[in-house]
Order: sequence, then structure tokens, then C-alpha cells
Amino acid sequence: MSLPANPGLAPDGLHLRFVESAHRVLSRDPRIKALWAGGSLANGTADRWSDVDLRLAVADDDRRDFMAGIEDTLHAICPVLGWRMRSMHGDDLVVVTFEGPLRADFVVTSPDSVERQRYEPVAPLFDPQGLGARLQRIPYAPTRRSPRDLLEREATQVPAEAGRLQRAIEQSSIVAAMQAQANLLESAQRLLLLLRDPLAAGLLGPKHAADALTTADIEPLLAPLAAWSDNWPEPAVDSIEPTLAVLRPLAAKAEARYGLAVPMHPAPPVPDPDPRSAAQVVEAGCFLLVHAMVGATYDNRGMYTGLLWGYAGAARLATEVAHVASRGNAPVPADAPDRLPSEDAEVIARALQPLRQGGVMGVRLAATRIAAAYSHFLERACARLDVEYPARLDRAVSDYLLREGVFVGDTD
Repeated sequence: MSLPANPGLAPDGLHLRFVESAHRVLSRDPRIKALWAGGSLANGTADRWSDVDLRLAVADDDRRDFMAGIEDTLHAICPVLGWRMRSMHGDDLVVVTFEGPLRADFVVTSPDSVERQRYEPVAPLFDPQGLGARLQRIPYAPTRRSPRDLLEREATQVPAEAGRLQRAIEQSSIVAAMQAQANLLESAQRLLLLLRDPLAAGLLGPKHAADALTTADIEPLLAPLAAWSDNWPEPAVDSIEPTLAVLRPLAAKAEARYGLAVPMHPAPPVPDPDPRSAAQVVEAGCFLLVHAMVGATYDNRGMYTGLLWGYAGAARLATEVAHVASRGNAPVPADAPDRLPSEDAEVIARALQPLRQGGVMGVRLAATRIAAAYSHFLERACARLDVEYPARLDRAVSDYLLREGVFVGDTD
């Protein structure tokens, strides 16, 4: 087993003990022809908030049988709290949260596919047939976006989200307003990062951005949150102007440097997406728990607008699972947050109130309340559809986020 040094990890810490266990279990399976680590572990930048990326080459004739028994294999490595699987470009991606908790991504691929273009570094853990030599024929080429690509993205997103925020205020739709606000503040973060460090911005990842932005950078971007009225969104009082006031100088500097404007005018609405089935919403609700630790990564690296964006999405999904909890198998429309029973709508509104404080503490308080509401609604929705609620995973992730300081005590 060979890994580069990762100074951010304790030698006897959870990550390296997990990799050793995975190596021990997987290297004994004759169906596995090679095992590599990827991502931050492979390039030496992993820390205690990182996930573990592993890539397995499994013989084609054994692939179906191996995937059929994947749950037993995962438990042999480390006790599992929750997992999901999906296909991805001909490979199988298994996203797992293990006890600890620790999140890991397993990509199960064919030995014949290792010569594809790769977008992350790899480090061999088990490779008796020398497949890694074939991997090295195609050099690692991380996906990068040019400053112009990034500005073109913002030129599309900012007007769309400004229009969405304006309509949410007019319709007093609190969840839609929060989500649009979060997306606009994330655009401000990306513009600031583009001006500060185009290379990090081009990689579009919170880990890279963390080296360029600090909490002191992020605090001013959160200032518009404090401009909301006590009853926000309230058409007579609230406005999109405080958010645009943060975006305008950043967009102007980016235009002066790169020659591409980011429009500030609100765009007209786009058609609502088709309703989703109740089962799809609950499945997505359970899947988000597997990813919940990503919130700790954002928080601990000072990426508070990213944390806000993540929990804005969680608030949206919380309202959708609340819709399922109250209406069972009925389709879930795009405006589900506006169709909640009054008692459920009040829970969501109360969870979002701390955002009016502005700043990092307001975001952390809101994250704590939203997570509690999310768990409550998801448990009810699972019971309504007779689906198993992942209680152990939810509890473990919540404990982790409390321990890491993302969630904070809130007696209100």
C-alpha cells in the first residue's frame, strides 16, 4: 500500500485506519484486480474533514456478482451507517457513510476502462497486474474553467436568481426567497474568488477556495441577510437591492479585468418543473443525509456562503418531505413549500429566522434549526410511505456536526 504524506491527517486517525481496513479486505478478494486512492488522499491534501475516494477495478465477468454483495463488503471494511449506489459513465458509484462518521466514495470500474481521461490524482494501494502503468499513460488533467467561462455562468445565474428572489418576495414565499438569496450570495463568493485567485475559482471546489478566502472575506457577503424585515419576505418592506449592492462592485471589477458583464437586472420566470413522485422526494431526502457532512467541510474552511447554500437546499427539500408527510403519495409540485399546512410552514419559517441576524452566527443557527426540521419531516414522510428511516445515520451525522461546530446550541 502506497499513499503520499497527508500532513493534515493524524497517523493513527480515522481516515488512514479506514484505508488500511479497506486495503486488507479488498486485496483479499480475487475479483478485484486493482485498488487506488483518489482525490485529496492521493494528492496529499486530505485533512480530517475530507472524504475518502477509492477506485476499484473489478473483472467484467465478476462485476455483477461483486455489486450484488457490495453491502457485505462495505460492512467488512467498517460498520455502515448508510449508503447509496448509482451508475456513472459505465462505472458504479457507491456513496457510503461509515461509523466515525466518515464518508467514502467507491468507484467500481472495469480494468479496460482505466485508460479513460482522468480528472483526479490516483495513488496505488493494490495493483498486482500493473494496471496503474496504463493509468499513467493519460496524465492527470483536472477540470478547470477559465475566468470567461466562470463569468458567463454568473451572467446567466445572477439575473435568473434575482428574478426568482423578486418574485418570492412578491409572493411571500419564504423558502424560495431563502434559496434565491443563498444562490446570489454564492455568486458573490465566486466573483470575489475569481478576483482573488482565478486558479482556485476555476477548480470550483470549496477546498481550493478555502486557501483564498477567509471568514473575514465572507462576513461582508452575508450582510444582506440582516436587511430582511421581521416578517420576511414582506413585499412592502423587503427588497433585492441589498443583495445587488454586494454583487455590483464585484461584477464591475470582474468586467473591468476580464471584459464580460454580469447583468444585475432580474430575469423573467422560467416554467416550473414537473411534479415529482413522493417516493422520489423521500429517496432524495434519505440520500442527502449521506452527504450531510459536506456542510462541516464548508463551515470549518470558512465557506459560510457555501454552508448557507447547502442548508437552503436542505430547507427546500425539508418542505417537500413535509408535503409528503401530510399528503402521502400525492405528487410533489414545484410550489410545495407554499402548500404546507400552517403548522409545518411555521416550523420552516421559525427555522429560517436567524438568517435575519446576518453574519456567520445567523447562518449557523439557521443550519441547526433547518437540520432539526429536516429530520422531523423526513421521519414523518418515511413513516407515511412505509420506508425505513435512517435513524442511526441521522443521529451520527448530527452528532458529528455538533462536535465540529457547524451546529450550535439554540434554546429558542
